[in-house]
Formats: sequence, structure tokens, C-alpha cells
Amino acid sequence: MADNTKTPPTDVSPLIENYVAAWSEPDPTLRRKLLEAVWQEDGTYTDPISHASNRAGLDAIIARFLKDNVGAKFTLKGQPDYHHTYIRFYWTLHLANGREMPGMDYGEVSPEGKLVKIVGFF
Repeated sequence: MADNTKTPPTDVSPLIENYVAAWSEPDPTLRRKLLEAVWQEDGTYTDPISHASNRAGLDAIIARFLKDNVGAKFTLKGQPDYHHTYIRFYWTLHLANGREMPGMDYGEVSPEGKLVKIVGFF
């Protein structure tokens, strides 16, 4: 009998790079395409000031953030740490006024290779 169980990818760098890019994308259509590629429809996102229980909710959080912080960009710092289905990565927020803020996210990757949970710290 064949095993049809999916396993998460071994290289999650492209997944995380596209996720971080979504946080910097002001164009709603392009941002949604990025999120569709990397985010499980029912994935959850939580940080100290917001929570989303699905992809549309995360998109709304990002849209609000970018509206309130015009010109903000996120960059990935180093390579993501990954084992089993768990992931951790560090990032830097670059605000338009030159201020920078470090942060870290951890979460889970689904068997389909998409983010299913992110918990952010900043």
C-alpha cells in the first residue's frame, strides 16, 4: 500500500522569503498572490497587538500596517531555523524614517508546505 502522507519541504527559505515579502507589498493584488502561495487558508497569525484566524484576516492586518506605515519594508535576517514542522526566523522592520526594529517569528508548516501558524515577537 502506498503512503500518500505529505511531508513538509526541507528547504523553507523560499516560503519564508515570500511571506516576508508579503509584509512589504503595498499592492493588494500582489500581496494576496504572495499570501496564497505561502499561507494555508485557515492558518493563524498572532503578534502582541493583533490576531488573524485565516488568510483574509492576515491580509487585512498587513494592509492596515502598511497604510499606517507607508514605505515600511521587512527583510529576513539570516536563514530560517526549521525542524519537523516547526520554524523560527528573524527579521528587521525598516521604517520610512530610517528607524529599524528587530523581530522574531516562530510557527508551523503544513504537510502541503504552507504556513499554518505564525506567532510574532517584536
